[in-house]
Amino acid sequence: MISRRRFLQFATVGTATVSSSSLAWTAGYPTRTIRLVCPWPAGGVTDVLARSLAQAISTELGQAVIVDNRAGAGGMIGSAEVARAVADGHTLLFNTSSLVQAPAVSAQKLYDPIKDFSPIGSLGRTVMPFVVPAVSQASTLEEFVAYARGRQLAFGTYGAGTTSHAFQQLFSDHNKLDMVHVPYKGEAPMLNDVLSNQVACAMGTMSTLAPQIEARMVRALAILSPEEVEGFSEIPTFKKLGYPTEFDWRGGFIGLFGPPNLPNDVSIVLESAFTKVVSNPAMQKIMKQNFVVGRPSLTRETAIEIATTQEAWAKLVARLHLAAN
Repeated sequence: MISRRRFLQFATVGTATVSSSSLAWTAGYPTRTIRLVCPWPAGGVTDVLARSLAQAISTELGQAVIVDNRAGAGGMIGSAEVARAVADGHTLLFNTSSLVQAPAVSAQKLYDPIKDFSPIGSLGRTVMPFVVPAVSQASTLEEFVAYARGRQLAFGTYGAGTTSHAFQQLFSDHNKLDMVHVPYKGEAPMLNDVLSNQVACAMGTMSTLAPQIEARMVRALAILSPEEVEGFSEIPTFKKLGYPTEFDWRGGFIGLFGPPNLPNDVSIVLESAFTKVVSNPAMQKIMKQNFVVGRPSLTRETAIEIATTQEAWAKLVARLHLAAN
């Protein structure tokens, strides 16, 4: 249960109902280039979405929005910069649920994900398929469990302490398997070893794995998502396969944030611009191409989503003894 106090730490801005351009004129914001920090390397799905959002917001507000990739420490380096930035709306953050997940598994606590950010809105959620090499003997998740029982199979992840790690470890524990964790530095090397049958299974983002699934170079046996993914309805969710509620993961948010204590008038301008942008067919197409599912949310709803994700993730971390190193 999310306490009212924790909710109010985030939910301080009402829904904007007038155009962002007129609000910007009233608020006198923005007055210069906006820096949008993306705490991940260029070229990844988060970066692609950040650049698409930046361009659209720039058009909406009539001011340049520049994406600044500040990767490192599971997204904490760039996020911490925004947490310490002047709260005038000219430094913003575009990040995933790693905003709350990374600090929970790290010895370094560079920021408080609840107190140190002002949520503006979420595009939706990302989903993650569980895949095996094309040469795997398993065609279903049930067959994989049967094959894995009694064997020390390796599961690949794109990093220790990540969603990929947590839910494959949870899968192994739930089925009483003795699987071995093999962490990689990112999805690319993980995928290479899945393709070459060096690991028995892996879990990664849909945007990375979808082309391999479509080319039948890997086989998706399940998907970590609260709902089926359009175009891949043949891949069952863990929930549909009868797995417990922990596998009905509703984290994976991806959204826009400001520093703490963002002025109310600036927040309203940004929320109004965000609302217009995410309802634009061009942006919706980009979100669909990058497998962002669910529906966008604004400040108050995003605040609840973040706090809920943090609480659920903290329970997983404690249960599975997760750590980034």
